[in-house]
Amino acid sequence: MTSIIFIFLLTGLVSGFIAGLLGVGGGIIIVPVTYFILLNLDYSSEIVMHVAVASSLGVICFTSISSIRSHIKLKNTNFIIVKKWAIGIIIGSIVGSFAASSISGQNLVILFVILAFLISLNMLFQQNPIIVSKDIPSSNIINFVISCSIGFLSAIIGIGGGSFSVPTLTMFSKKIHEAVGTSAVFGFLIAFPGTLTFIYTGLNINELPIYSLGYVNIIIVFFISITSIFTAGIGAKVSSNIDKLVLRKIFAIFLLLTCASLIIEHFII
Repeated sequence: MTSIIFIFLLTGLVSGFIAGLLGVGGGIIIVPVTYFILLNLDYSSEIVMHVAVASSLGVICFTSISSIRSHIKLKNTNFIIVKKWAIGIIIGSIVGSFAASSISGQNLVILFVILAFLISLNMLFQQNPIIVSKDIPSSNIINFVISCSIGFLSAIIGIGGGSFSVPTLTMFSKKIHEAVGTSAVFGFLIAFPGTLTFIYTGLNINELPIYSLGYVNIIIVFFISITSIFTAGIGAKVSSNIDKLVLRKIFAIFLLLTCASLIIEHFII
Protein backbone atom coordinates (compact mmCIF):
# COMPACT_ATOMS: atom_id res chain seq x y z
CA MET A 1 0.00 0.00 0.00
CA THR A 2 2.87 2.37 0.82
CA SER A 3 4.46 1.80 -2.59
CA ILE A 4 1.14 2.46 -4.35
CA ILE A 5 0.66 5.73 -2.46
CA PHE A 6 4.22 6.73 -3.40
CA ILE A 7 3.47 6.04 -7.07
CA PHE A 8 0.33 8.18 -6.93
CA LEU A 9 2.24 11.01 -5.24
CA LEU A 10 4.96 10.80 -7.90
CA THR A 11 2.31 10.71 -10.62
CA GLY A 12 0.87 13.91 -9.20
CA LEU A 13 4.27 15.62 -9.27
CA VAL A 14 4.89 14.73 -12.91
CA SER A 15 1.36 15.15 -14.25
CA GLY A 16 0.88 18.51 -12.55
CA PHE A 17 4.15 19.88 -13.92
CA ILE A 18 3.43 18.64 -17.45
CA ALA A 19 -0.11 20.05 -17.29
CA GLY A 20 1.13 23.50 -16.32
CA LEU A 21 4.13 23.45 -18.66
CA LEU A 22 2.67 22.11 -21.90
CA GLY A 23 -1.06 22.60 -21.39
CA VAL A 24 -1.72 19.01 -22.44
CA GLY A 25 -3.61 18.01 -19.31
CA GLY A 26 -2.18 15.75 -16.62
CA GLY A 27 -4.73 13.09 -17.43
CA ILE A 28 -2.60 11.78 -20.27
CA ILE A 29 -0.25 10.51 -17.54
CA ILE A 30 -2.74 9.85 -14.74
CA VAL A 31 -5.01 7.55 -16.76
CA PRO A 32 -2.44 4.91 -17.83
CA VAL A 33 -0.68 4.90 -14.42
CA THR A 34 -3.97 4.40 -12.59
CA TYR A 35 -5.05 1.78 -15.11
CA PHE A 36 -1.92 -0.33 -14.61
CA ILE A 37 -2.07 -0.06 -10.81
CA LEU A 38 -5.72 -1.14 -10.59
CA LEU A 39 -5.18 -3.93 -13.11
CA ASN A 40 -2.25 -5.27 -11.06
CA LEU A 41 -4.47 -5.15 -7.96
CA ASP A 42 -6.73 -7.64 -9.78
CA TYR A 43 -9.71 -5.37 -10.34
CA SER A 44 -11.85 -6.28 -13.33
CA SER A 45 -10.61 -5.03 -16.69
CA GLU A 46 -14.19 -3.95 -17.37
CA ILE A 47 -14.09 -1.22 -14.72
CA VAL A 48 -10.44 -0.18 -14.27
CA MET A 49 -10.33 2.10 -17.32
CA HIS A 50 -13.57 3.79 -16.27
CA VAL A 51 -12.17 4.39 -12.78
CA ALA A 52 -8.89 5.67 -14.25
CA VAL A 53 -10.64 8.13 -16.58
CA ALA A 54 -13.11 9.32 -13.93
CA SER A 55 -10.46 9.73 -11.21
CA SER A 56 -8.21 11.59 -13.65
CA LEU A 57 -10.96 14.15 -14.21
CA GLY A 58 -11.35 14.41 -10.44
CA VAL A 59 -7.65 15.25 -10.09
CA ILE A 60 -7.81 17.80 -12.91
CA CYS A 61 -10.56 19.66 -11.01
CA PHE A 62 -7.89 20.57 -8.44
CA THR A 63 -4.84 20.76 -10.70
CA SER A 64 -6.51 23.12 -13.15
CA ILE A 65 -7.32 25.65 -10.40
CA SER A 66 -3.63 25.96 -9.53
CA SER A 67 -2.69 26.22 -13.19
CA ILE A 68 -5.43 28.79 -13.89
CA ARG A 69 -4.24 31.07 -11.07
CA SER A 70 -0.67 31.02 -12.35
CA HIS A 71 -1.64 31.68 -15.97
CA ILE A 72 -3.97 34.54 -15.01
CA LYS A 73 -1.10 36.19 -13.11
CA LEU A 74 1.06 35.74 -16.21
CA LYS A 75 -1.75 37.24 -18.33
CA ASN A 76 -1.84 34.18 -20.57
CA THR A 77 -5.61 33.61 -20.40
CA ASN A 78 -7.95 34.90 -23.12
CA PHE A 79 -11.32 35.27 -21.39
CA ILE A 80 -13.05 36.32 -24.60
CA ILE A 81 -12.42 32.84 -26.00
CA VAL A 82 -13.35 31.24 -22.66
CA LYS A 83 -16.71 33.05 -22.76
CA LYS A 84 -17.43 31.92 -26.32
CA TRP A 85 -16.39 28.29 -25.83
CA ALA A 86 -17.44 27.58 -22.23
CA ILE A 87 -20.96 26.25 -22.87
CA GLY A 88 -19.81 23.97 -25.68
CA ILE A 89 -16.93 22.64 -23.58
CA ILE A 90 -19.26 21.83 -20.66
CA ILE A 91 -21.90 20.14 -22.82
CA GLY A 92 -19.25 18.15 -24.67
CA SER A 93 -17.73 17.02 -21.37
CA ILE A 94 -21.05 15.77 -20.03
CA VAL A 95 -21.90 13.92 -23.24
CA GLY A 96 -18.38 12.47 -23.44
CA SER A 97 -18.53 11.24 -19.83
CA PHE A 98 -21.88 9.54 -20.42
CA ALA A 99 -20.47 7.97 -23.59
CA ALA A 100 -17.37 6.69 -21.77
CA SER A 101 -19.53 5.20 -19.03
CA SER A 102 -21.67 3.30 -21.52
CA ILE A 103 -18.92 1.53 -23.50
CA SER A 104 -16.94 -1.53 -22.46
CA GLY A 105 -13.62 -1.33 -20.68
CA GLN A 106 -11.81 -2.84 -23.69
CA ASN A 107 -13.28 -0.31 -26.11
CA LEU A 108 -12.39 2.52 -23.73
CA VAL A 109 -8.76 1.34 -23.71
CA ILE A 110 -8.77 1.22 -27.52
CA LEU A 111 -10.23 4.72 -27.69
CA PHE A 112 -7.62 6.07 -25.27
CA VAL A 113 -4.77 4.46 -27.24
CA ILE A 114 -6.02 5.83 -30.57
CA LEU A 115 -6.47 9.40 -29.33
CA ALA A 116 -3.22 9.36 -27.32
CA PHE A 117 -1.39 8.03 -30.37
CA LEU A 118 -2.75 10.85 -32.56
CA ILE A 119 -1.84 13.42 -29.90
CA SER A 120 1.71 12.07 -29.67
CA LEU A 121 2.17 12.14 -33.46
CA ASN A 122 1.00 15.74 -33.56
CA MET A 123 3.44 16.70 -30.79
CA LEU A 124 6.30 14.76 -32.38
CA PHE A 125 6.10 15.96 -35.99
CA GLN A 126 4.38 19.33 -36.01
CA GLN A 127 7.16 21.93 -36.09
CA ASN A 128 5.00 25.00 -36.63
CA PRO A 129 1.24 25.37 -36.11
CA ILE A 130 -1.02 25.23 -39.15
CA ILE A 131 -2.76 28.60 -39.38
CA VAL A 132 -6.32 28.51 -40.75
CA SER A 133 -7.52 31.94 -39.63
CA LYS A 134 -6.36 35.16 -37.97
CA ASP A 135 -8.87 34.64 -35.15
CA ILE A 136 -11.46 32.19 -33.86
CA PRO A 137 -14.62 31.94 -36.02
CA SER A 138 -17.26 34.64 -35.73
CA SER A 139 -20.06 32.08 -36.10
CA ASN A 140 -21.56 30.94 -32.79
CA ILE A 141 -22.51 27.60 -34.35
CA ILE A 142 -18.95 26.86 -35.51
CA ASN A 143 -17.56 27.89 -32.11
CA PHE A 144 -20.06 25.58 -30.41
CA VAL A 145 -19.13 22.62 -32.63
CA ILE A 146 -15.40 23.17 -32.02
CA SER A 147 -15.70 23.62 -28.26
CA CYS A 148 -18.20 20.77 -27.86
CA SER A 149 -15.85 18.43 -29.77
CA ILE A 150 -12.94 19.42 -27.51
CA GLY A 151 -15.01 18.78 -24.39
CA PHE A 152 -16.30 15.45 -25.70
CA LEU A 153 -12.95 14.01 -26.82
CA SER A 154 -11.22 15.17 -23.63
CA ALA A 155 -13.79 13.82 -21.18
CA ILE A 156 -14.15 10.45 -22.87
CA ILE A 157 -10.48 9.65 -22.19
CA GLY A 158 -10.10 11.67 -18.96
CA ILE A 159 -7.77 14.49 -20.00
CA GLY A 160 -7.92 18.23 -19.39
CA GLY A 161 -8.45 19.28 -22.98
CA GLY A 162 -5.16 21.00 -23.70
CA SER A 163 -4.12 18.23 -26.07
CA PHE A 164 -6.97 19.31 -28.32
CA SER A 165 -7.54 22.97 -27.43
CA VAL A 166 -3.90 24.13 -27.60
CA PRO A 167 -3.34 23.04 -31.23
CA THR A 168 -6.82 24.29 -32.12
CA LEU A 169 -6.15 27.74 -30.68
CA THR A 170 -2.76 27.97 -32.38
CA MET A 171 -4.53 27.19 -35.67
CA PHE A 172 -6.51 30.38 -35.05
CA SER A 173 -3.29 32.40 -34.70
CA LYS A 174 -3.11 32.41 -30.90
CA LYS A 175 0.34 32.51 -29.33
CA ILE A 176 1.39 29.29 -27.63
CA HIS A 177 1.47 30.85 -24.15
CA GLU A 178 -2.02 32.29 -24.67
CA ALA A 179 -3.26 28.92 -25.94
CA VAL A 180 -1.83 27.09 -22.92
CA GLY A 181 -3.20 29.64 -20.44
CA THR A 182 -6.67 29.60 -21.97
CA SER A 183 -6.67 25.80 -22.10
CA ALA A 184 -6.05 25.71 -18.36
CA VAL A 185 -9.52 27.20 -17.85
CA PHE A 186 -11.00 24.68 -20.27
CA GLY A 187 -9.43 21.95 -18.13
CA PHE A 188 -11.66 22.84 -15.21
CA LEU A 189 -14.75 23.27 -17.44
CA ILE A 190 -14.14 19.74 -18.73
CA ALA A 191 -13.13 18.09 -15.46
CA PHE A 192 -15.81 19.34 -13.06
CA PRO A 193 -18.97 18.38 -15.01
CA GLY A 194 -17.21 15.23 -16.22
CA THR A 195 -16.43 14.18 -12.66
CA LEU A 196 -20.02 14.74 -11.54
CA THR A 197 -21.27 12.72 -14.51
CA PHE A 198 -18.94 9.79 -13.74
CA ILE A 199 -20.06 9.85 -10.11
CA TYR A 200 -23.67 9.55 -11.25
CA THR A 201 -23.12 6.85 -13.89
CA GLY A 202 -21.04 4.70 -11.53
CA LEU A 203 -23.33 4.76 -8.49
CA ASN A 204 -24.80 1.29 -9.11
CA ILE A 205 -21.64 -0.41 -10.37
CA ASN A 206 -20.35 -3.32 -8.27
CA GLU A 207 -16.75 -4.32 -7.44
CA LEU A 208 -15.33 -0.81 -7.58
CA PRO A 209 -12.20 -0.06 -5.51
CA ILE A 210 -12.85 0.95 -1.90
CA TYR A 211 -13.64 4.62 -1.23
CA SER A 212 -15.11 5.10 -4.68
CA LEU A 213 -17.86 7.62 -5.29
CA GLY A 214 -19.36 6.28 -8.46
CA TYR A 215 -16.44 5.71 -10.81
CA VAL A 216 -14.37 8.39 -9.04
CA ASN A 217 -11.97 6.95 -6.47
CA ILE A 218 -11.40 9.38 -3.62
CA ILE A 219 -8.06 7.83 -2.57
CA ILE A 220 -6.58 8.17 -6.07
CA VAL A 221 -7.84 11.73 -6.45
CA PHE A 222 -6.52 12.74 -3.03
CA PHE A 223 -2.96 11.41 -3.30
CA ILE A 224 -2.38 12.58 -6.88
CA SER A 225 -3.94 15.99 -6.22
CA ILE A 226 -1.92 16.88 -3.12
CA THR A 227 1.27 16.94 -5.20
CA SER A 228 -0.08 17.97 -8.60
CA ILE A 229 -1.65 21.21 -7.34
CA PHE A 230 1.82 22.47 -6.45
CA THR A 231 3.70 21.38 -9.55
CA ALA A 232 0.96 22.64 -11.90
CA GLY A 233 1.67 26.19 -10.80
CA ILE A 234 5.41 25.62 -11.12
CA GLY A 235 4.97 24.23 -14.63
CA ALA A 236 2.87 27.23 -15.63
CA LYS A 237 5.57 29.64 -14.42
CA VAL A 238 8.35 27.72 -16.14
CA SER A 239 6.34 27.59 -19.39
CA SER A 240 6.93 31.27 -20.10
CA ASN A 241 10.72 30.89 -19.97
CA ILE A 242 11.47 27.66 -21.81
CA ASP A 243 11.56 26.34 -25.37
CA LYS A 244 8.80 23.75 -25.49
CA LEU A 245 9.78 22.07 -28.77
CA VAL A 246 12.27 19.59 -27.30
CA LEU A 247 10.02 18.92 -24.29
CA ARG A 248 7.05 18.24 -26.59
CA LYS A 249 9.09 15.68 -28.53
CA ILE A 250 10.29 13.95 -25.37
CA PHE A 251 6.75 13.81 -24.03
CA ALA A 252 5.48 12.53 -27.40
CA ILE A 253 7.94 9.63 -27.28
CA PHE A 254 6.88 8.87 -23.71
CA LEU A 255 3.25 8.88 -24.86
CA LEU A 256 3.98 6.49 -27.74
CA LEU A 257 5.66 4.09 -25.31
CA THR A 258 2.62 4.37 -23.02
CA CYS A 259 0.31 3.46 -25.90
CA ALA A 260 2.49 0.46 -26.73
CA SER A 261 2.48 -0.73 -23.12
CA LEU A 262 -1.31 -0.44 -22.93
CA ILE A 263 -1.69 -2.51 -26.08
CA ILE A 264 0.74 -5.18 -24.82
CA GLU A 265 -0.86 -5.33 -21.34
CA HIS A 266 -4.46 -5.40 -22.50
CA PHE A 267 -4.40 -7.30 -25.77
CA ILE A 268 -1.23 -9.43 -25.91
CA ILE A 269 -0.25 -10.65 -22.42
